[in-house]
Amino acid sequence: MIVATIKEKNESENRVSITPDTCKSYVKAGLDVIIEKNSGLNSSFLDTVYKDSGAQVLEREEVLKKADILISVSTIPENSDMEILKKNSVIIGGFNPYENSNKIKKIIGKDISLISLDFLPRISRAQSMDILSSQANLAGYKAVIEASSIFKKALPMMMTAAGTIIPAKCLILGAGVAGLQAIATAKRLGCVVSAFDVRPEVEEQVNSLGAKFIKVESETNTKDNEMVYAKEMSEDYKKKQLKAIHDIAINMDIIISTALIPGKDAPLLIKSDTIMEMKSGSVLIDLAASSGGNIEGSKVGRKININNCVIYAPQNLPSLISYDSSLLFSKNVFNFITNFITENKTFDIESKDELLLKTILIKNGNKTENFFDG
Repeated sequence: MIVATIKEKNESENRVSITPDTCKSYVKAGLDVIIEKNSGLNSSFLDTVYKDSGAQVLEREEVLKKADILISVSTIPENSDMEILKKNSVIIGGFNPYENSNKIKKIIGKDISLISLDFLPRISRAQSMDILSSQANLAGYKAVIEASSIFKKALPMMMTAAGTIIPAKCLILGAGVAGLQAIATAKRLGCVVSAFDVRPEVEEQVNSLGAKFIKVESETNTKDNEMVYAKEMSEDYKKKQLKAIHDIAINMDIIISTALIPGKDAPLLIKSDTIMEMKSGSVLIDLAASSGGNIEGSKVGRKININNCVIYAPQNLPSLISYDSSLLFSKNVFNFITNFITENKTFDIESKDELLLKTILIKNGNKTENFFDG
């Protein structure tokens, strides 16, 4: 069986879904690997290294003709690619079905299966396959680094003969994987950090990283250890939430927002009236802009100046550190694929394992119950 990847065509996508390390792992598992020429170049992986790792390096058309499993980071193959792609092949990647349902529809009826690991169940045995967590972790780190490069002051406290520089104050909105890594990174860089999340059970994690947890009291805001993702809250809670965040945000130097609700618009957490009261030179990084944004006025991929505060909504933070993000992503996918490889070295598309049943959107050209029709 042949596992393959082609060069990503999505805007600002520098990652690659097979690295030389995972190439070696596939070969060791008894699978063949083919790579489109220069597909790893933007992540600093050269074709010569792939060849040394056991892969064939071919032109795009040859890769599509031969691939039994085609892995992609985020690019859904174009119509021209689909016409060449081998029948009964399987496409695997992270395709953000909530935003790309129209592109995914084009695969229906083509004797091809599509698996999106965005829908992977959050269970313990799937942790090593969890692309959302591995990439969010790096996004949280990079968000702080981006903020520090924009911010016109030093982050840590510094005692000098000329005087003392006070530490920057940083607020993290959302304490999921990205938020927790942002907290940890901001603390390492010397910031005084506060954090907010609708899930009270994350307070212990926030405090363990040295940050102050902001609480919003509500009758419905009770502990729920099963609530893996944030959920949409009541209107009464939202009003209290906005007030609590406003009161602390106006004294912050850096705000990084990471709050998302799967399948719905991101909650608005920072309104324009809050920004108008913030200190001159403050930096706000919105990681939820592609889903509507946590910060009013944020635009995907743009830096916007409001009241001399910079609002930046990076388009693809993991892509900015594509070497490491590719290493993690490719390992996640390898762990998923090898879970379904049979003794005959084929991919078991008929498996009843929930990991497959929850992630397969199109099976042999037919949409499944997981298919998200925007």
